[in-house]
Amino acid sequence: MFDVIVVGARCGGAATALLLARAGHRVLMVDRASFPSDMRMSTHMIWPAGIARLARWGLLDALVASGCPALPESTFDVGPFALRGCAPAVDGIRDCYVPRRTVLDALLVDAAVAASAQLWEGVSVDGLLTDGDTVIGIRGRRGCR
Repeated sequence: MFDVIVVGARCGGAATALLLARAGHRVLMVDRASFPSDMRMSTHMIWPAGIARLARWGLLDALVASGCPALPESTFDVGPFALRGCAPAVDGIRDCYVPRRTVLDALLVDAAVAASAQLWEGVSVDGLLTDGDTVIGIRGRRGCR
């Protein structure tokens, strides 16, 4: 029995599951992928506000240990001109980081599981199970994309 089911265990879903599990909720994360997964060709630039949040969650040291370098300033080239500078500091953190999704997703999934969330990998969700207006579960299948 779970209090919360989070469908999608990538950076948004895993962070949500992490915080809910740390707040004492019984959390299930489901994702059709297995982690670490490189199904999406994507990288995130995490601004200082996000890095400060990772630091508060105790995850910044793990991000740094992954070999992801700090980005102290950025250049946005918009064609006829380029903007160069650094982001405003948040909680004393000014650097941005640009982790690969395999690193960021696994970091957050592992932290959520360590906080007591359960992870079901390789599960495709097809629909919701309801009792009247109340969602009571999910309908899905394993091993399908």
